[in-house]
Amino acid sequence: MKKRITKLLIFVSLILSVNSLFIERYFIRFPEYEITSEKIPKSFDGYKIAVLSDLHYGFLVPEFWIKHTLNSINDKNPDLIVGIGDYVKKRNFDQELINVWQLLKILKAKDGEFFVNGNHDHWANDKLSLKLLEESGKSIRNRKVFINKGNERILFAGLGDFWEDHIPIDEILKGSNSIDFRIALAHNPDSSNTPHSEKIDLFIAGHTHGGQVRIPFVSKSPVLPVKDKNFDIGIRYSRLNELVLISAGVGWSILPIRFNCPAEIPIIVLRSK
Repeated sequence: MKKRITKLLIFVSLILSVNSLFIERYFIRFPEYEITSEKIPKSFDGYKIAVLSDLHYGFLVPEFWIKHTLNSINDKNPDLIVGIGDYVKKRNFDQELINVWQLLKILKAKDGEFFVNGNHDHWANDKLSLKLLEESGKSIRNRKVFINKGNERILFAGLGDFWEDHIPIDEILKGSNSIDFRIALAHNPDSSNTPHSEKIDLFIAGHTHGGQVRIPFVSKSPVLPVKDKNFDIGIRYSRLNELVLISAGVGWSILPIRFNCPAEIPIIVLRSK
């Protein structure tokens, strides 16, 4: 009996290890989140935004797999693609930054691609990461951009990284109109809790990896690199009661595993109420 139990435990451990090391890390899901608001214009009903977060190009995140991932995003035919940082893994490593920005050119969406940086991008090389971001022609950092459809529009604002490059929200939105549906791109969801008087209708964030390891029947992951432990994955609300969507992202941190928290590229679908 003991031998059978031991064999069963070994078998279960093997299955869990294979799942955590390979299946949940490399087989990306594309969950859809519908965001409904009276402020979303009718011409934007059904508008799709693909969210790329925490790619962490580098060790165990090879180039051929990144190409496959980015092409898979294109295959979803989104109206817009947003990149919210941590495109690389290593600290103090220029080549990863140079390589990943060449790969990110694969991404193509109808209305373009918007990017901001994350803390790992700054840790790789602060000046170079900002330079490559701006040279891409897709930077939305510290600026606001409108997507227009006829006489209707929605607004996107790009924030700096909460840890390494904080930019006050009100500074970015100065002069804009509160009647516009406003979407803020922020690597770290803690940015949504920073003081601001300008209303944000939707924050799109990553950084948490969803915790990477989520224990069944436990509401929160044991490891979350954020101040506000409410921010783990999916739709949450900030302390100012503003909507925050947090992606579990693609790559890994600390340990190359995912359990009960597969890699993902969320697809946001806007709905006009």
